[in-house]
Amino acid sequence: MAPRAREAGGNYSVIHFIVGPTSSGTVLVVDDDPDIRDALCELLEDEGYRAVSAANGQEALTYLKSSDLPCVILLDLMMPIMDGWEFRRRQKCDPELANVPVVVVTAAGQYGTSSIDAARILPKPLRLEHVLDALKQYC
Repeated sequence: MAPRAREAGGNYSVIHFIVGPTSSGTVLVVDDDPDIRDALCELLEDEGYRAVSAANGQEALTYLKSSDLPCVILLDLMMPIMDGWEFRRRQKCDPELANVPVVVVTAAGQYGTSSIDAARILPKPLRLEHVLDALKQYC
């Protein structure tokens, strides 16, 4: 049960406490591998973030246009339907989405990452401390 505070006149109101990341601490995880996606979301939620996921760039764009914007996007590059490069190109062309920071997570090494214009690039396999360090910067 949430803590209560007595207001003038004897009425009670609920006080919400935010622990860990702020209420804007939603992270969008975009990866076609369901095991990586699910594991990453679970780890992020254990750290106090709200994690949502998409299996490809098209799903991510659909989510972004229909929901509150996340504080950061963790983006895989090599995916079917719409890869990370195309997602990022379309994201940057949309003024409502362009400023959401993108952290690329990829097994591709440095191949093709110079053209992605990401806030950060993290190699797979991911190290949780590197992911959390990146998130602290944006969430």
